[in-house]
Amino acid sequence: MLELIKELLAEVWALIKKIIVAIIRFAQNIVSFFRNPSRLRKLQENHNRIAVAIKEKQESGDYQVVNCLYDKQTSELVTPEEDAEVLTSAELDAETKRTFNGKEMIVLQ
Repeated sequence: MLELIKELLAEVWALIKKIIVAIIRFAQNIVSFFRNPSRLRKLQENHNRIAVAIKEKQESGDYQVVNCLYDKQTSELVTPEEDAEVLTSAELDAETKRTFNGKEMIVLQ
């Protein structure tokens, strides 16, 4: 599933909102993105939709975290121009590191 989501993200890269922050903070930057009332409603209305965060360490040493809504039934991103964003930072806070725990992708429930 991770590879499929990455392929979809590559296709819609130009539509995705990109943000540079000093430190990616789990609660402030990732959880708050998915707590947006519109996104919560989309998740609640369709149980095939999941909230996904993908972390990648770039060759530059910076981190990128992509937050997006993914529909498991259609294998598509949900409105990427509204419901996907890329965060870039040189650092991750301790909670973000602990939550990802060496994994590239997490699904938030």
